[in-house]
Amino acid sequence: MVGSGLGVWKLMRGVRQLELHRLILALIIFCLLSMAFLAYYVSNSPKIKEAPPLPFSDCGGGGGISLGVSTGDAEGGPGGQRAPLFLPPRQGQLHHVKDNLKTEPVVLVFVESIYSQLGQEIVAILESSRFHYRTEIAPGKGDMPTLTERNRGRYTLIIYENVLKYVNLDSWNRDLLDKYCAEYGVGVIGFFKANENSPFSAQLKGFPLYLHSHLGLRDYRINPAAPLLYITKPNQMEQGSLPGDDWTIFQSNHSTYEPVLLARTKTSDTLAHFGPSPLRALHATVIQDLGLHDGIQRVLFGNNLNYWLHKLVFVDAIAYLTGKRLCLSLDRHILVDVDDIFVGKEGTRMKVSDVEALLNTQNKLRALVPNFTFNLGFSGKFYHTGTDEEDQGDDMLLQHRMDFWWFPHMWSHMQPHLFHNVSVLAEQMRLNKVFAQVGNIITLGSLTIWKLDFLQ
Repeated sequence: MVGSGLGVWKLMRGVRQLELHRLILALIIFCLLSMAFLAYYVSNSPKIKEAPPLPFSDCGGGGGISLGVSTGDAEGGPGGQRAPLFLPPRQGQLHHVKDNLKTEPVVLVFVESIYSQLGQEIVAILESSRFHYRTEIAPGKGDMPTLTERNRGRYTLIIYENVLKYVNLDSWNRDLLDKYCAEYGVGVIGFFKANENSPFSAQLKGFPLYLHSHLGLRDYRINPAAPLLYITKPNQMEQGSLPGDDWTIFQSNHSTYEPVLLARTKTSDTLAHFGPSPLRALHATVIQDLGLHDGIQRVLFGNNLNYWLHKLVFVDAIAYLTGKRLCLSLDRHILVDVDDIFVGKEGTRMKVSDVEALLNTQNKLRALVPNFTFNLGFSGKFYHTGTDEEDQGDDMLLQHRMDFWWFPHMWSHMQPHLFHNVSVLAEQMRLNKVFAQVGNIITLGSLTIWKLDFLQ
C-alpha cells in the first residue's frame, strides 16, 4: 500500500510539474507574440492628427489688409495662381481637371519612419497651418492604405518624404495610387535629398526627367512664371552659396515641367557636359509637373525643407495642388508692443526727442503697413518719476495719447502671479484704471481695453 501510494504521489507530482512547465511556456509565447504585435503596430499603423477647423475661408481672395502686410498678390493678378484649365487623360484626349472637392481635406504623408527629420518638418508645417493630415510609413511592397470610402477620396493631397519610394512602388500599388490621383484630381509632392549612396545622375523611373545630385549651388532665384506661386513672390535673387553640397537639380525637355526655383552651380567643371557655359546656366532645384505627361500634377524638391525658401514654396504647392482648399491667407498683421513706457531708472527713460522718434518711426511704418500703431503698455505709478527732461517726455506721450494704442500693466509693475489674493490684484488694476481715466487713455477708438467685469 505504501509503495502504491508513493507511486501515485510521484505521478501526480510529475503531472503538476508538466502543467507548470506548459503554463510557463504558454506565458513566454504569449509575451513574445504580444511584443511582436506591438512592434508591428507601432511601426506600421497610421499616425492620425486632427487639426482645428480651417479658418481660411477667404484663402482664394485678394490680399486686402487691415493693420497688416500683404505678402503676395491676389488671385488672378500678377504672380497669382494660374492653374492649367485642361489636362490630358491617359487615353490622350483633353478633359477638364476633376474637382478634388470629391475628396476629404486631409493630406496623406508617406514618411520613411516616425522619427525621420524631414517627415517631422513636413508634419510641423501642416500642424502650424492647421491642416488635417495622416502619416503612413511609405510602403515598399506592402499594402497601400485605403484611398476611397463611400465613393469619396479620403485624401486631397499625397506627400512623399522620399520621392523614390513613390517611383519605385510595385506596379500594383503604383497603378492603384496613380489611378486614384487621376480620378480625384489629387496631386503629389515629393522630396529627393541626396546621400552617400545616391548616384550623381539618373533618370527618374517612369518619367522623362533626369536628376543630377551632389551639387553645390549658388544664386537662388524664383521663376516668376511658375503657376503655383501665391505667398512666395519672385523678388531679387538670393545671392551667394546655398548651404551644403548635396543639392539635386532636375533636367527635362518635356513641356509638362515648369521650374519653380533655379540656381547656378558653384564650379564650372561640375556640369561641363550641360553646355559651354554652365556657370551662366540656371538649373531647376524645384519643379512643377503640370500633369501633361500622365494627367497627375506634382511638385518635386531637389532637397529638404531646411532652406527657408523651400518652406514658402511647400506651402504654395499645397495650396495649388488642392485648389486652395488648404492654403494660408495673404493677410498679415503686425503688432509691436512697447512695454513699460513709464518705467525705468533716471537717465534711461524717454525724453521729448525719443517720443518724436517714436512718432516718426510709426509714420514711416504706416507707409508700408496701413494703420500701423505702436501698442504702449503702462504702469501709472511711475509717471513723472524721472528727471525734468524725462518728465517732459511723459507729458508729450500723453499729449499724443490718441496717436498710440494703450494697454495696462500692473500699477506698480508687479507680476500678477506674485499677488497673494484677488483683492490686491484688483486694487492694482483699479489704480491703473484711474490713472488712465485721468489721462484720457482708456479707449482704443470705440473699443475699451479694460476688461474688469470679473473683478466687480
